[in-house]
Amino acid sequence: MPDRLIRESICSSETLNQLNDFEERFWHRLIVNCDDYGRFDARPEILKARLFPLMDGKTKKDMTGALSKLASVGLVELYEVDGKPFLRVVTWDKYQRVRAKRSKFPEPVGACCQMTADDSNSRRNPIQSESNPNAEAESDARARADVAAVMEAYMNRIDPFPSRSCCDELIAYVDDMGQDCCLRAIQIAEDNNARRWSYIRSILRDKHAKGVRNLEQWDTLEAKRQEAAAAMQTRKNAAAAAEQQPNQWAKDAVARMMQNGGC
Repeated sequence: MPDRLIRESICSSETLNQLNDFEERFWHRLIVNCDDYGRFDARPEILKARLFPLMDGKTKKDMTGALSKLASVGLVELYEVDGKPFLRVVTWDKYQRVRAKRSKFPEPVGACCQMTADDSNSRRNPIQSESNPNAEAESDARARADVAAVMEAYMNRIDPFPSRSCCDELIAYVDDMGQDCCLRAIQIAEDNNARRWSYIRSILRDKHAKGVRNLEQWDTLEAKRQEAAAAMQTRKNAAAAAEQQPNQWAKDAVARMMQNGGC
């Protein structure tokens, strides 16, 4: 296995700073196990055997969780070929040397999930002031953190291997509606045991079409929906009660008949 390059810039990397100790250890061990094209087998069993052969107590769940976090912050791309999971280090060509003529693992083909820094940076607020780089940097950092939090929740609770189109759409909803709205949609899908992107997308699409751009607007819309539903139920109850009672005309007719001695 060729030597890999690690630069001192990792010490000040905002991306790596989002990882906990085990996730960063996972990242460094992954780098030295990837082939010359930055690709590797993404099966938890293989990751455990290759990255932590002597470390007891680490499980497949630990591997899946760490890998999902790396994908959510844009360090790796996850993809499938013939139903088998693989990964690719996103910035491999930028920092490592490619010596081999071909990769040991298949190339990403078709739908895949690639969360790179460009995905979040390209969605910068157009009204930000270019004259205030500190504010812009802080905004970008918050945007990256929001995207990372939503993607981590989605990959841990819904699907560990989302498609590229799913990632792109979800990132767009994070930009338009915010982290909290997207996390609520994920929670609703989980509560209803509907763990699929189409269900979450339908929720977000419906709320977006109704003008929801933050959690407060979502709550206001829901309160109005509940009020309308309660009013509708009240009208239905009143109508049902009226149908069960004879109208006043019938009551008066019966009373007159009784006064006249009946039929």
